[in-house]
Amino acid sequence: MATEIALPPDLWDAAANPEGIVANWFFTEGAGVRKGATVAEIMVEKTSFDIAAPADGHLHIVVGKDGVVKPGAVIGTVDGG
Repeated sequence: MATEIALPPDLWDAAANPEGIVANWFFTEGAGVRKGATVAEIMVEKTSFDIAAPADGHLHIVVGKDGVVKPGAVIGTVDGG
């Protein structure tokens, strides 16, 4: 069963900046990740936010590097363990 990597809906002020970008993925597609490991970086204006893996397993990227995202968006999943 896959666990979604979703951006917290209140990660940034969407009224001021409705969108951000996936600035970086720190693991490649299919890589093994551990719960709590920083897997992605989201950039909004000049501020970056680290996104952690919600579970142990293999990473599957839904929104690639430089993809546009909004608060609450699912950017990837973690399968199995």
